[in-house]
Amino acid sequence: MKVHRVLAVLLTAALLLTACGANPSAQPAPTAAGAVPSAATGTETVTLTDHWGRSVSVPVDPKRVVVMEWEGLVTKSIRIFGVDGTLVGVDTATKKMGYREMLVPSIASAVDIGSAWSGVNYEKLASLRPDVVFLEAWVASDENRAMHQQVIDTIESLGIPVIVLISPSNFDQPNISTAWEHITITGQVFGKQAEAAQLVARLEQGLDVVRERTQDIPEAERAQMVFFSTVNYVMGHKSIQSFFLTDIVHAANIVDEGTFVTISEEQLLALDPEAMVIAGHEGYLDLSLIYEGRHAGLNWANLAEMRAVQSNRLVALGYDEWRATVETPIALLKVAALAYPERFADLDIAAEEVAFYREVYGMDEAEALAAIEAQKYIGELEVK
Repeated sequence: MKVHRVLAVLLTAALLLTACGANPSAQPAPTAAGAVPSAATGTETVTLTDHWGRSVSVPVDPKRVVVMEWEGLVTKSIRIFGVDGTLVGVDTATKKMGYREMLVPSIASAVDIGSAWSGVNYEKLASLRPDVVFLEAWVASDENRAMHQQVIDTIESLGIPVIVLISPSNFDQPNISTAWEHITITGQVFGKQAEAAQLVARLEQGLDVVRERTQDIPEAERAQMVFFSTVNYVMGHKSIQSFFLTDIVHAANIVDEGTFVTISEEQLLALDPEAMVIAGHEGYLDLSLIYEGRHAGLNWANLAEMRAVQSNRLVALGYDEWRATVETPIALLKVAALAYPERFADLDIAAEEVAFYREVYGMDEAEALAAIEAQKYIGELEVK
Protein backbone atom coordinates (compact mmCIF):
# COMPACT_ATOMS: atom_id res chain seq x y z
CA MET A 1 0.00 0.00 0.00
CA LYS A 2 2.81 2.44 0.92
CA VAL A 3 4.66 1.71 -2.36
CA HIS A 4 1.47 2.25 -4.36
CA ARG A 5 0.92 5.63 -2.65
CA VAL A 6 4.48 6.73 -3.45
CA LEU A 7 4.09 5.63 -7.09
CA ALA A 8 0.81 7.52 -7.32
CA VAL A 9 2.44 10.68 -5.99
CA LEU A 10 5.31 10.39 -8.45
CA LEU A 11 2.96 9.72 -11.38
CA THR A 12 0.78 12.70 -10.49
CA ALA A 13 3.82 14.93 -10.13
CA ALA A 14 5.23 13.77 -13.45
CA LEU A 15 1.93 14.58 -15.16
CA LEU A 16 1.91 18.04 -13.58
CA LEU A 17 5.43 18.69 -14.77
CA THR A 18 4.64 17.46 -18.29
CA ALA A 19 1.56 19.67 -18.42
CA CYS A 20 3.76 22.64 -17.60
CA GLY A 21 6.27 21.81 -20.31
CA ALA A 22 8.93 20.30 -18.03
CA ASN A 23 10.74 17.11 -18.93
CA PRO A 24 12.03 15.19 -15.89
CA SER A 25 14.66 13.38 -18.00
CA ALA A 26 15.92 16.52 -19.71
CA GLN A 27 18.34 17.69 -17.02
CA PRO A 28 21.73 18.49 -18.57
CA ALA A 29 24.77 16.53 -17.51
CA PRO A 30 27.02 18.31 -15.01
CA THR A 31 29.42 20.68 -16.70
CA ALA A 32 32.01 23.21 -15.69
CA ALA A 33 30.62 26.25 -13.85
CA GLY A 34 29.09 28.86 -16.11
CA ALA A 35 25.88 29.50 -18.03
CA VAL A 36 25.23 26.92 -20.76
CA PRO A 37 22.09 26.23 -22.81
CA SER A 38 20.09 23.06 -22.16
CA ALA A 39 19.90 21.00 -25.33
CA ALA A 40 16.34 19.98 -24.50
CA THR A 41 14.77 23.33 -23.67
CA GLY A 42 17.22 26.00 -24.75
CA THR A 43 17.12 27.36 -21.21
CA GLU A 44 20.46 28.55 -19.89
CA THR A 45 21.75 26.76 -16.81
CA VAL A 46 24.52 27.34 -14.32
CA THR A 47 26.37 24.46 -12.68
CA LEU A 48 27.68 24.62 -9.13
CA THR A 49 28.91 22.28 -6.40
CA ASP A 50 26.78 21.92 -3.28
CA HIS A 51 27.62 20.67 0.23
CA TRP A 52 26.64 17.13 -0.78
CA GLY A 53 29.65 17.17 -3.12
CA ARG A 54 27.48 17.07 -6.24
CA SER A 55 27.51 19.17 -9.41
CA VAL A 56 24.02 20.60 -9.79
CA SER A 57 22.73 22.41 -12.89
CA VAL A 58 19.98 24.96 -12.31
CA PRO A 59 18.27 27.45 -14.62
CA VAL A 60 19.83 30.87 -14.82
CA ASP A 61 17.65 33.52 -13.18
CA PRO A 62 15.18 31.10 -11.50
CA LYS A 63 11.63 32.38 -11.15
CA ARG A 64 10.15 29.77 -8.80
CA VAL A 65 12.09 28.57 -5.76
CA VAL A 66 11.35 26.24 -2.83
CA VAL A 67 13.45 26.43 0.35
CA MET A 68 13.63 23.95 3.24
CA GLU A 69 16.11 25.15 5.85
CA TRP A 70 16.94 25.66 9.52
CA GLU A 71 19.17 28.74 9.68
CA GLY A 72 17.15 30.90 7.30
CA LEU A 73 20.23 31.97 5.35
CA VAL A 74 18.73 31.24 1.94
CA THR A 75 15.39 32.99 2.44
CA LYS A 76 17.03 35.97 4.13
CA SER A 77 19.64 36.19 1.37
CA ILE A 78 17.08 36.25 -1.43
CA ARG A 79 15.22 38.98 0.47
CA ILE A 80 18.43 41.02 0.75
CA PHE A 81 19.26 40.31 -2.92
CA GLY A 82 15.83 41.61 -3.93
CA VAL A 83 14.58 38.34 -5.47
CA ASP A 84 12.31 37.09 -2.68
CA GLY A 85 9.35 37.23 -5.08
CA THR A 86 10.63 33.92 -6.44
CA LEU A 87 9.82 32.07 -3.20
CA VAL A 88 6.85 29.76 -3.79
CA GLY A 89 7.34 27.04 -1.16
CA VAL A 90 8.92 26.58 2.29
CA ASP A 91 9.19 23.93 4.99
CA THR A 92 6.65 23.64 7.78
CA ALA A 93 8.87 25.16 10.49
CA THR A 94 9.64 28.25 8.40
CA LYS A 95 5.96 28.70 7.65
CA LYS A 96 5.26 28.90 11.40
CA MET A 97 7.95 31.48 12.16
CA GLY A 98 6.37 34.88 12.54
CA TYR A 99 9.80 36.43 12.97
CA ARG A 100 11.23 35.10 9.73
CA GLU A 101 8.10 36.07 7.82
CA MET A 102 8.56 39.64 9.03
CA LEU A 103 12.01 39.66 7.44
CA VAL A 104 10.90 37.81 4.30
CA PRO A 105 7.25 38.78 3.64
CA SER A 106 6.92 36.36 0.70
CA ILE A 107 6.94 33.49 3.22
CA ALA A 108 3.31 34.45 3.92
CA SER A 109 2.19 33.42 0.43
CA ALA A 110 4.62 30.50 0.07
CA VAL A 111 3.14 26.99 0.26
CA ASP A 112 3.98 24.68 3.16
CA ILE A 113 5.43 21.54 1.53
CA GLY A 114 6.46 19.70 4.71
CA SER A 115 10.05 18.76 5.51
CA ALA A 116 12.55 15.94 5.38
CA TRP A 117 11.73 15.25 9.03
CA SER A 118 7.95 15.38 8.94
CA GLY A 119 7.61 14.18 5.35
CA VAL A 120 7.67 16.12 2.10
CA ASN A 121 4.40 16.50 0.20
CA TYR A 122 5.86 15.64 -3.20
CA GLU A 123 2.60 16.13 -5.09
CA LYS A 124 2.24 19.64 -3.68
CA LEU A 125 5.91 20.34 -4.36
CA ALA A 126 5.63 19.27 -7.99
CA SER A 127 2.49 21.38 -8.47
CA LEU A 128 4.55 24.47 -7.60
CA ARG A 129 6.77 23.84 -10.66
CA PRO A 130 9.95 25.06 -8.92
CA ASP A 131 13.08 25.77 -10.93
CA VAL A 132 15.19 24.69 -7.96
CA VAL A 133 14.83 23.39 -4.39
CA PHE A 134 17.25 24.45 -1.65
CA LEU A 135 17.48 21.80 1.07
CA GLU A 136 19.41 22.34 4.30
CA ALA A 137 20.35 18.96 5.76
CA TRP A 138 20.93 18.14 9.40
CA VAL A 139 23.22 15.11 9.20
CA ALA A 140 24.36 14.22 12.70
CA SER A 141 24.21 10.48 11.92
CA ASP A 142 24.24 7.98 9.05
CA GLU A 143 20.48 7.61 9.50
CA ASN A 144 20.02 11.37 9.03
CA ARG A 145 22.09 11.28 5.87
CA ALA A 146 20.17 8.32 4.43
CA MET A 147 16.84 10.04 5.15
CA HIS A 148 17.95 13.20 3.37
CA GLN A 149 19.38 11.21 0.46
CA GLN A 150 15.98 9.61 -0.08
CA VAL A 151 14.35 13.06 -0.15
CA ILE A 152 16.97 14.34 -2.60
CA ASP A 153 16.54 11.33 -4.89
CA THR A 154 12.75 11.60 -4.88
CA ILE A 155 12.72 15.33 -5.70
CA GLU A 156 15.27 14.88 -8.47
CA SER A 157 13.21 12.02 -9.92
CA LEU A 158 10.55 14.69 -10.55
CA GLY A 159 13.00 16.62 -12.72
CA ILE A 160 13.64 19.29 -10.10
CA PRO A 161 17.27 20.17 -9.25
CA VAL A 162 18.14 20.12 -5.55
CA ILE A 163 20.92 22.16 -3.95
CA VAL A 164 21.94 20.62 -0.62
CA LEU A 165 23.41 22.80 2.12
CA ILE A 166 24.63 21.20 5.35
CA SER A 167 23.91 22.75 8.73
CA PRO A 168 27.02 24.47 10.13
CA SER A 169 27.00 22.24 13.23
CA ASN A 170 27.41 19.10 11.11
CA PHE A 171 30.94 19.69 9.89
CA ASP A 172 33.88 18.00 11.63
CA GLN A 173 35.19 21.42 12.64
CA PRO A 174 32.29 23.91 13.04
CA ASN A 175 33.15 27.29 11.55
CA ILE A 176 31.04 30.29 10.59
CA SER A 177 32.53 30.15 7.09
CA THR A 178 30.34 27.15 6.27
CA ALA A 179 27.27 29.24 7.08
CA TRP A 180 28.45 32.00 4.76
CA GLU A 181 28.67 29.37 1.99
CA HIS A 182 24.86 29.19 2.11
CA ILE A 183 24.87 32.87 1.11
CA THR A 184 27.56 32.42 -1.53
CA ILE A 185 25.84 29.47 -3.22
CA THR A 186 22.49 31.29 -3.17
CA GLY A 187 24.22 34.23 -4.85
CA GLN A 188 25.58 31.91 -7.55
CA VAL A 189 22.11 30.53 -8.28
CA PHE A 190 20.58 33.98 -8.71
CA GLY A 191 23.55 35.62 -10.44
CA LYS A 192 24.03 37.80 -7.35
CA GLN A 193 27.65 36.95 -6.63
CA ALA A 194 28.63 40.56 -5.96
CA GLU A 195 25.72 41.07 -3.58
CA ALA A 196 26.55 37.81 -1.78
CA ALA A 197 30.18 38.82 -1.34
CA GLN A 198 29.09 42.22 -0.03
CA LEU A 199 26.70 40.62 2.49
CA VAL A 200 29.32 38.17 3.77
CA ALA A 201 31.84 41.01 4.12
CA ARG A 202 29.33 43.05 6.13
CA LEU A 203 28.60 40.14 8.46
CA GLU A 204 32.31 39.44 8.95
CA GLN A 205 32.81 43.11 9.74
CA GLY A 206 30.29 42.76 12.55
CA LEU A 207 32.03 39.67 13.90
CA ASP A 208 35.36 41.49 13.81
CA VAL A 209 34.03 44.03 16.31
CA VAL A 210 33.72 41.15 18.79
CA ARG A 211 36.90 39.30 17.79
CA GLU A 212 39.17 42.33 18.02
CA ARG A 213 37.96 43.35 21.50
CA THR A 214 38.31 39.87 23.01
CA GLN A 215 41.11 38.06 21.20
CA ASP A 216 43.83 39.02 23.68
CA ILE A 217 42.06 37.52 26.72
CA PRO A 218 44.24 34.74 28.19
CA GLU A 219 42.57 31.34 28.38
CA ALA A 220 42.83 31.33 32.17
CA GLU A 221 40.76 34.53 32.32
CA ARG A 222 38.06 33.60 29.84
CA ALA A 223 34.43 33.71 30.99
CA GLN A 224 33.14 30.26 31.95
CA MET A 225 29.88 30.02 30.02
CA VAL A 226 27.03 27.73 29.03
CA PHE A 227 24.96 28.15 25.87
CA PHE A 228 21.52 26.97 27.02
CA SER A 229 18.95 26.19 24.34
CA THR A 230 15.24 25.81 25.08
CA VAL A 231 13.65 23.70 26.19
CA ASN A 232 16.27 21.60 28.00
CA TYR A 233 19.49 21.49 25.96
CA VAL A 234 22.98 22.90 26.21
CA MET A 235 25.20 23.29 23.15
CA GLY A 236 28.26 21.04 23.21
CA HIS A 237 31.65 21.43 21.56
CA LYS A 238 30.46 19.97 18.24
CA SER A 239 27.94 22.79 17.76
CA ILE A 240 28.43 26.01 15.84
CA GLN A 241 27.27 27.81 19.00
CA SER A 242 30.32 26.48 20.83
CA PHE A 243 32.47 27.89 18.03
CA PHE A 244 30.74 31.23 18.60
CA LEU A 245 31.75 31.20 22.25
CA THR A 246 35.31 29.96 21.90
CA ASP A 247 36.53 31.35 18.58
CA ILE A 248 34.67 34.65 18.24
CA VAL A 249 33.69 35.75 21.77
CA HIS A 250 36.83 34.09 23.23
CA ALA A 251 34.96 32.67 26.21
CA ALA A 252 35.04 29.07 27.47
CA ASN A 253 32.23 26.63 26.76
CA ILE A 254 32.16 24.40 29.86
CA VAL A 255 29.98 21.79 28.13
CA ASP A 256 32.53 19.44 26.60
CA GLU A 257 30.49 16.99 24.56
CA GLY A 258 28.05 16.60 21.68
CA THR A 259 25.89 19.09 19.83
CA PHE A 260 22.43 19.34 21.40
CA VAL A 261 23.03 17.87 24.86
CA THR A 262 19.97 17.18 26.99
CA ILE A 263 20.43 18.58 30.48
CA SER A 264 18.59 18.36 33.79
CA GLU A 265 18.25 21.03 36.44
CA GLU A 266 20.69 19.13 38.66
CA GLN A 267 23.30 18.90 35.90
CA LEU A 268 23.01 22.58 35.02
CA LEU A 269 23.33 23.56 38.67
CA ALA A 270 26.44 21.38 38.94
CA LEU A 271 28.00 23.13 35.93
CA ASP A 272 27.27 26.45 37.64
CA PRO A 273 28.40 28.81 34.85
CA GLU A 274 29.41 32.35 35.71
CA ALA A 275 27.44 33.60 32.67
CA MET A 276 24.86 31.94 30.43
CA VAL A 277 23.28 32.50 27.03
CA ILE A 278 19.57 31.61 26.81
CA ALA A 279 18.77 30.70 23.20
CA GLY A 280 15.26 30.54 21.79
CA HIS A 281 15.57 27.16 20.07
CA GLU A 282 11.99 26.05 20.72
CA GLY A 283 10.80 29.45 21.84
CA TYR A 284 12.09 32.72 23.24
CA LEU A 285 12.63 32.59 26.99
CA ASP A 286 12.32 36.02 28.57
CA LEU A 287 14.84 36.50 31.39
CA SER A 288 12.09 37.69 33.73
CA LEU A 289 10.69 34.15 33.72
CA ILE A 290 14.02 32.83 34.96
CA TYR A 291 14.41 35.43 37.68
CA GLU A 292 10.82 34.82 38.79
CA GLY A 293 11.54 31.08 39.08
CA ARG A 294 8.90 30.06 36.52
CA HIS A 295 8.70 26.66 34.82
CA ALA A 296 9.71 27.06 31.16
CA GLY A 297 11.48 23.97 29.90
CA LEU A 298 13.20 23.74 33.27
CA ASN A 299 11.92 24.74 36.68
CA TRP A 300 14.04 27.84 37.18
CA ALA A 301 13.09 28.07 40.84
CA ASN A 302 15.44 25.12 41.35
CA LEU A 303 18.28 27.05 39.69
CA ALA A 304 18.04 30.26 41.68
CA GLU A 305 21.39 29.63 43.38
CA MET A 306 23.32 29.23 40.13
CA ARG A 307 26.06 31.87 39.83
CA ALA A 308 24.79 33.25 36.51
CA VAL A 309 21.32 33.78 37.98
CA GLN A 310 22.59 35.20 41.27
CA SER A 311 24.77 37.76 39.48
CA ASN A 312 22.20 38.56 36.73
CA ARG A 313 24.68 37.46 34.08
CA LEU A 314 22.20 36.11 31.54
CA VAL A 315 21.39 37.19 28.00
CA ALA A 316 18.39 36.01 25.97
CA LEU A 317 18.74 35.50 22.22
CA GLY A 318 15.71 35.48 19.96
CA TYR A 319 14.09 32.60 18.11
CA ASP A 320 16.29 33.03 15.06
CA GLU A 321 19.35 35.07 16.03
CA TRP A 322 20.99 32.34 18.12
CA ARG A 323 21.52 30.32 14.95
CA ALA A 324 24.32 30.64 12.40
CA THR A 325 22.47 33.21 10.35
CA VAL A 326 22.39 36.81 9.15
CA GLU A 327 21.75 38.16 12.67
CA THR A 328 24.72 36.30 14.19
CA PRO A 329 26.99 39.38 14.41
CA ILE A 330 24.53 41.36 16.51
CA ALA A 331 23.70 38.28 18.62
CA LEU A 332 27.38 37.72 19.41
CA LEU A 333 27.79 41.38 20.28
CA LYS A 334 25.17 40.79 23.00
CA VAL A 335 26.96 37.63 24.16
CA ALA A 336 30.36 39.33 24.24
CA ALA A 337 28.98 42.28 26.20
CA LEU A 338 27.65 39.76 28.74
CA ALA A 339 30.98 37.92 28.96
CA TYR A 340 33.19 41.02 29.09
CA PRO A 341 31.04 44.07 29.92
CA GLU A 342 34.01 46.37 30.51
CA ARG A 343 35.24 45.83 26.95
CA PHE A 344 31.92 46.86 25.39
CA ALA A 345 30.85 49.59 27.82
CA ASP A 346 31.25 52.26 25.14
CA LEU A 347 28.68 50.65 22.85
CA ASP A 348 24.91 51.10 22.97
CA ILE A 349 23.98 47.52 22.03
CA ALA A 350 20.30 48.35 21.45
CA ALA A 351 21.23 51.16 19.06
CA GLU A 352 23.74 48.91 17.30
CA GLU A 353 21.00 46.32 16.79
CA VAL A 354 18.61 48.81 15.19
CA ALA A 355 21.39 50.12 12.96
CA PHE A 356 22.22 46.56 11.90
CA TYR A 357 18.67 45.79 10.77
CA ARG A 358 18.41 49.12 8.96
CA GLU A 359 21.66 48.63 7.10
CA VAL A 360 21.44 44.93 6.26
CA TYR A 361 17.71 44.67 5.52
CA GLY A 362 17.10 48.23 4.33
CA MET A 363 14.43 48.80 6.98
CA ASP A 364 13.37 52.07 8.52
CA GLU A 365 13.59 52.45 12.29
CA ALA A 366 10.01 51.36 12.98
CA GLU A 367 10.42 48.24 10.84
CA ALA A 368 13.71 47.42 12.54
CA LEU A 369 12.19 47.73 16.00
CA ALA A 370 9.26 45.53 14.97
CA ALA A 371 11.62 42.87 13.59
CA ILE A 372 13.68 42.91 16.78
CA GLU A 373 10.55 42.55 18.91
CA ALA A 374 9.39 39.66 16.70
CA GLN A 375 12.50 37.72 17.79
CA LYS A 376 10.56 37.07 21.00
CA TYR A 377 8.54 34.43 19.21
CA ILE A 378 7.41 31.89 21.84
CA GLY A 379 7.33 28.95 19.41
CA GLU A 380 6.84 25.60 21.18
CA LEU A 381 7.95 26.83 24.60
CA GLU A 382 5.34 26.16 27.30
CA VAL A 383 5.46 28.44 30.31
CA LYS A 384 3.83 27.45 33.60
